[in-house]
Amino acid sequence: MMSMQTNLPQVEKTSTRTRHIASNTLVLFVRMFAIMLINLYTVRVVLQALGQVDYGLFNAIAGVVLTSTFLTTTLAISIQRFYSYSIGIHNDSSLPQIFSVSMNIILLLTVLVLLIFETFGLWFVNTQLDIPADRMTAAHWTYQLSIVAFLLSFLQIPYSAAFFAHENMSYYALVTMLECVGRLFVALLIGQHILSDGLIFYAVGIAVVAFLTYAAYAIRGRLRYAECRYTKVKDKKLYKDILSFSGWTTYSALSGISIIQGSAILLNIFFGNIATAAYAIANQIYNAMTALSNSIAIAFRPPMIKSYAEQNIEYLNRLFIVSNKFILYLLIAISLPLMIEIPIILNWWLGTVTEQMVLFSRLYIIFMIILALHNPITTIIHATGKIKHYILLVDSITLLCLPITLILFHWGYPDYTIFLSMIGVCAIAHIIRLVCLKHFYPPFSHRAYFMNLIFPCLLITLISILLALGIHQYIDSELKRFITLFVISPLFTFFLVYAIGISLEERRMLHRFILQYFKHSNT
Repeated sequence: MMSMQTNLPQVEKTSTRTRHIASNTLVLFVRMFAIMLINLYTVRVVLQALGQVDYGLFNAIAGVVLTSTFLTTTLAISIQRFYSYSIGIHNDSSLPQIFSVSMNIILLLTVLVLLIFETFGLWFVNTQLDIPADRMTAAHWTYQLSIVAFLLSFLQIPYSAAFFAHENMSYYALVTMLECVGRLFVALLIGQHILSDGLIFYAVGIAVVAFLTYAAYAIRGRLRYAECRYTKVKDKKLYKDILSFSGWTTYSALSGISIIQGSAILLNIFFGNIATAAYAIANQIYNAMTALSNSIAIAFRPPMIKSYAEQNIEYLNRLFIVSNKFILYLLIAISLPLMIEIPIILNWWLGTVTEQMVLFSRLYIIFMIILALHNPITTIIHATGKIKHYILLVDSITLLCLPITLILFHWGYPDYTIFLSMIGVCAIAHIIRLVCLKHFYPPFSHRAYFMNLIFPCLLITLISILLALGIHQYIDSELKRFITLFVISPLFTFFLVYAIGISLEERRMLHRFILQYFKHSNT
């Protein structure tokens, strides 16, 4: 797919790296499935405890705060990139400086964000959201506590970035699973009437869990990594580099968060709390599926950046190919039966289901699959450091989603139009990503990308859809059909992937890796 431009790394080094990536991917898979199950059950508990109105209200209010999570994503990606690049060029002495500079930047931004929340954000909650008059006090408490939770997650970034850069995914998996268990514990306590208002109690609990998560990263980070200690830094260039990289990735993250959280706010304004609640339910499925793709992307991101820093282009090319196929084929295998049986899943999960929830969930899954394909591309662009024009082109298109939706809503289009806008904009943005990747990373081949990835995937998807629909129509028993579909459909998809989705060389690599993995496990 891409030309080979560097010497091969030592076989043992490559084998060790590959096993490490596989191990991290497995750990993150386990984490993802555990978190998915916990989160799905937590949503059911919270929805039943709060009711649809308060649940929709919580998501609308928290959405105002969560529109700023793009800052968290931005700085996490930026700091991870600088950490990983420095490790890749064996410049460990710069790591303490990166930590300290990032901490200074985050503290400054914390003050600025707090000022915005307590002025414009407070005005927006009071005047623009559809909040019943008798729930205004609870809404204010929820808003303030959501700010606390967000700022704590913001302050943990320099520590968590160190764990990612050192590819210590086990601790990350442990902390995030405990965080989800904590949220579930809070949800279960809502019905105990510890506070008279369940919405306020839930917001308090989420803030407490956020503090414990911050402490887990900060304490462990200081004990494990020498760079996680503050020192005075006067290197203006490092400040400039991190701020510049963060500034452009902020613009990128803003477009992403505007689609997710901005859409929730638009639905609340035009269609009320019931539509917002349906969107929030669909968003939970989106989050679960995104966690699946991210568990792959997170495992591949640090070694891809390190490989670029080392100019080990051959290994980088291999990681790019494998990560793309891994993400796309796995999502297709899981998404097809999920989309077909989503009414049953929602009914088992929530005890109630509406046509709005079903349609929103299906359209959200399609959007998620298209969006997930950007991860390997963006990782290479970030590794090059040439992100300005890439982000300007791609995310300026992405940011059009909200104004397009706003216009369509004003024209009287139905609520699901928001997903059609999201899917269309995301597809156009992906084409632009591919053009940019070729420009900034010449070894990339558009022809090979479509011939080796997109076209086989379309064929595999079409055949898998026909099989899945056949199973759905043939079996009448709801439970039997569900089990059969979720077993047979993914297995059949993976068989097609093995037969026509991967090359002969990749098949041989897979065989060798499996043999090496079991040999390594038995020693």
